[in-house]
Amino acid sequence: MFFFLLAGLLVGGMWYSTRLLPTLSKGVQSVRRGCGPNAPEAFEAFLPRFQSDRMFANARTADPLEKVLNGLDGAVSSKVPRTEYRSQELLGEVAKKHGMSVRQEAGGMEVESGPVTYRFRLQRGCWELWQAES
Repeated sequence: MFFFLLAGLLVGGMWYSTRLLPTLSKGVQSVRRGCGPNAPEAFEAFLPRFQSDRMFANARTADPLEKVLNGLDGAVSSKVPRTEYRSQELLGEVAKKHGMSVRQEAGGMEVESGPVTYRFRLQRGCWELWQAES
């Protein structure tokens, strides 16, 4: 009985390592391909994909994302986990409705679309959305 259990674990482990792990890591590899500390990514190449590819955008958004709300009492900052923003409207859809302007700021890039300013930074050679301010 013990031998059959052990054999089942070995076969299951082999399937996991040869079938499931490459599938799980494929998303991470595809979003990090072409950038790194020795080959920084160009923002002009990054932004169109970020605007149109949800999987790429979610992988390239900080977890948690810093959200800043400007109100009458001043700015209030909070952290938003990926589970709350992963299905929100893509930046490309927002830009179609409100237009968009891009500008370089100290330490990163800013994209303004409608009432929201999206702030991007270069992390280990790859661009990442780290803050949204409205």
